[in-house]
Amino acid sequence: MRNYILKRLFFTLPMMLAISFIAFVLISFIPSDPAEVALRVNEIIPTHEAVASMRESLGLNDPFLVRYVNWLYDCLRLDFGSSYINHNRLVFDEIARSLPATLKLAFFSFVIVIVVSFPIGILSAVFKDSITDKVTRVFMFLFTAIPNYWLGLILMWVFAIHFNLLPTSGATSFAHYILPAITLSMTYVSTYIRLIRNSMLENMQENYLFYARVRGISEGVIVLKHLFTNSLQSTMNALGMSVVQLIAGTFVIENIFAIPGIGRLCISAIFNRDYPIIQAYILMMGLLFVFCNLFVDIVQTYLDPKQRRSM
Repeated sequence: MRNYILKRLFFTLPMMLAISFIAFVLISFIPSDPAEVALRVNEIIPTHEAVASMRESLGLNDPFLVRYVNWLYDCLRLDFGSSYINHNRLVFDEIARSLPATLKLAFFSFVIVIVVSFPIGILSAVFKDSITDKVTRVFMFLFTAIPNYWLGLILMWVFAIHFNLLPTSGATSFAHYILPAITLSMTYVSTYIRLIRNSMLENMQENYLFYARVRGISEGVIVLKHLFTNSLQSTMNALGMSVVQLIAGTFVIENIFAIPGIGRLCISAIFNRDYPIIQAYILMMGLLFVFCNLFVDIVQTYLDPKQRRSM
């Protein structure tokens, strides 16, 4: 198993390098001059001398590959540069300040996905074509079709404005995360109900269920220990990727509910053309995707006895 993990880590390195290169290239090929942007954001007249001085201080006069290597070296030291809006604010500090709110929102959303989708997916499969199953499929369709921002606005109007039960913005208490977490999780709840239901229906055709019933194993044990466990293995990959999708999905939700997280920080950076923050966000999301994919792959391999024995 250790050799397998080391092998997977080795093959992950080129992908990580490619992500860092893409993050650097995307900003480097933006038409506007970063030096001029930095001056305008700080309300400094971009004269020829001022732009030349700023380009020198930002290292923009160096060759492309030199700039990339220097930037990559700084990133390895967790030095993503300074914000263009305020040179006294480090990008790393801005991310560290915003990250806790995003992680809380993603965690609460993930808990909702697990707690809601797993039981409903099991019931929908066990009671196929019943009223419960039909109602579930209708709601699955609705929550998949409704955009997150519409659902967020509807929930905000009903529970925050009309009934005045929950706050509309902020991130200072658990109550502030309830509506955003529900909004963010509903699409994934629908997806995993469908995945678990379909996977369990496929496994219901397997012969081992017949032999389990012949041995006198109760229906509840068959459903939970055999059906659900085997179905879960096929959804593990999607479940791991949903962690990244939930964090990336906060991009919109944080702006609707005014949560001071990474997504809102990136939106602000895009409007203000604060390129170092945008670069760091792209790099962080790309690396998070790679590491989550690696983690899920290792866990799936460990849980599968056939793959584990073949190592």
